[in-house]
Amino acid sequence: MQTIHLKTADPVSQQLLRSAAQRGIDLFWDRYEKAQPQDGFMRLGLYCPFECMYGPCRIDPFGRGPAQGICGLDRDQMVAATMLRLCQQGAIQALAAVPHCTGSDGLACSGVLGALIDTALSATQQEKLCCSEIFQTAGLLQRSSRSHEELLNRALRLGLLTLALVEQAGTSAGADTLECSLGYGALAEAPIRIGFSGRPSRELIQALEQALLNEPESPAVLLSLGDWLQIDDRVMPIGTTSGEAELLLSSGAVHLLVAGPGTDPGLLKVCEQMNVPVVLNNLEPDSGSLLSQARIRAEHSSHPDPFTDVPAELLTRVIMSDTSFLKAVVSESVDQIALIGGSDTPHLPLGSLAAGLVSGLADSGIRIAGWGDTALWMAKLTQTNASGLQPFTLENGQGPLLAVKGLAAAGKLDALRGICFTGIKDVKDFSMALGLAYLGCRVSMATPIPVHGSKNVVHSLARMIGDHGGELLHFDHPAEAESLTDWFTAV
Repeated sequence: MQTIHLKTADPVSQQLLRSAAQRGIDLFWDRYEKAQPQDGFMRLGLYCPFECMYGPCRIDPFGRGPAQGICGLDRDQMVAATMLRLCQQGAIQALAAVPHCTGSDGLACSGVLGALIDTALSATQQEKLCCSEIFQTAGLLQRSSRSHEELLNRALRLGLLTLALVEQAGTSAGADTLECSLGYGALAEAPIRIGFSGRPSRELIQALEQALLNEPESPAVLLSLGDWLQIDDRVMPIGTTSGEAELLLSSGAVHLLVAGPGTDPGLLKVCEQMNVPVVLNNLEPDSGSLLSQARIRAEHSSHPDPFTDVPAELLTRVIMSDTSFLKAVVSESVDQIALIGGSDTPHLPLGSLAAGLVSGLADSGIRIAGWGDTALWMAKLTQTNASGLQPFTLENGQGPLLAVKGLAAAGKLDALRGICFTGIKDVKDFSMALGLAYLGCRVSMATPIPVHGSKNVVHSLARMIGDHGGELLHFDHPAEAESLTDWFTAV
C-alpha cells in the first residue's frame, strides 16, 4: 500500500490501514493499485459488448489503429452499445429484487412515478414500458445495425424501467422513520461481534436475535458491514461503510461473518486471512451454532481491540417513504434540496466527496439529503452544516427516487437543485442515474462513465436527456467536490 492518508478521511480507519499494511492484509485499495493502469478502451466505451465470436474487438481512440470492429461496427455504435449493455444489466439487477416477477410480465407502474414516466415517454411519443424489454435488448446486442441514437434510446428506456422496478422492490417499513446507529462506536463494549454483508435473510437475523435473548450471558452485537438491513422497526447498526468493510474485518474485531447474496469476494478473502469464521446465508445454518462459533472466536482472538476508545456511536433517523420525506421537507420549511449519495469507490479517498460537498454547500441555503455510503460519511464526518441542520438520511433501497417522488407529489420538484451519485458500484445505480435524468432531473455522476470514446454519443445523450427537461453531468475522470458544488449552485 503506497500511501495511507489518501485512502480514507476517517482517522480511525487510517490507523487500521497502517495495522493491516504491517500484517500484510490485502485490501481493496491494494487491488485497485495493482490493477493500474486500468483498461483505457473499456473506460472510453471503445470495446465491443456484442455477443459475437469474431472478437474481442476494440477501436483505437487516437485514430492510429482499428476504426471499426471486424463486423464493421463504428465507434458511435460501439459506445452506445456499451451504455445499453450497462443499462440492461442494471435493469436485470433491479428485476432480481422484485418478488414474484418473471421478467415477462407487464409493468404496472402507477402513482407519482407512473405519472412521471408517462410524461417522459409521451414527450417523444413512445410506448409504455414492459419488463420484456430487458430481454428484447439482447437482440440489439447481436451485431446490431441500429444507429447509436436508437441504442441510446433503448438504454434510457431501460433507465426508466429500472426506476419502476426499484420502486416495486422497495421496503414497507410501517413507520415514517427508523432509527439507525452507525460508526465504529457501535462495536464498543461488545465482547462478541457478528457482522453481516450482502442480503442475508430476515429470518436468519431474527433467529440470531432470539438466540442472543436466550443466552444473556453471551452479550453480542449484530452489525452490518455497509449494507442497510431493516429489522422490524429499526435498521441494523452499521459498523462501517461498504468500502471500509474489509478494513474492519482485518482488525480482528469481528468474530463471525454472515455472508448473504451479493457479498464481495474480497470480504471472504480477508476473513480467510484473519481466520474469521464465515457462514454463507444460503446454507440455512442454525442460529445457536453461529453464536457458539462467534463466542469461540472471540475467546481465542489474539488481536487487540482497536475500538475501546473510539467516538461514541452516532444515531440517525432514516426516512422510509416519499410521504415521510415530504413531511420532513414541509415541517422544516426546506426551499432548496440537493440529493447526494452512492457507494464507496477507490477512485477518491473514502468520505472526501461527502465532506467536501457538505462543506461547499454549507452557506448556500441548500438542504442536503443523502443515501448509501455517502449518507454514512455525512453522519460520521459532517453531522451538521454551518446552520446546524443535519442532512436527511434516505432509505437506501430507493435512495434519490424516494425524494423525487415526494417532491413531485407536492408539485415541489423545482426545489430540487440536483442529484449527485458520488460513487457508483452496481450498474443498477448507473441505470437509475440515467433514468432520473430522463425523467427531467439534473443528475451528475462523479464516477467516470464509458461514453467519452464518441463525441457523437456524448452530444446525442445530452440532447435526448435535454429534450426531456433533464441534465446529465459526467466526467472521464473522478470528479472533485469543488466542481460538483459549483454545479449544484449554478442554477
